[in-house]
Amino acid sequence: MPSSPLHQKLRKLVGQDFVYLSCQWRLIDVLPDEDQVVLQRLDSDGHSLQSDQYGQASRRSPETLTLPISDHDNPDTYSEELLLLVQGREKQA
Repeated sequence: MPSSPLHQKLRKLVGQDFVYLSCQWRLIDVLPDEDQVVLQRLDSDGHSLQSDQYGQASRRSPETLTLPISDHDNPDTYSEELLLLVQGREKQA
């Protein structure tokens, strides 16, 4: 599936930091097939336990979050969640 212009614009923001829901996040990937972006939490307390194949907690990993890219009602526009994320974009030095 070829990337839409919305996805191509977001690719330029990979690696950028954002404030979303009062926490610091980094955009780490754009998933055009799922129409989502992937965020990784940067706060020190934002770790979750990761299980191995047997369900045993084996290590702590950074918390991740996915947000929809396109609006559900109008696929040619950004979702409200993504617009809120972009408003919290931190200036890069």
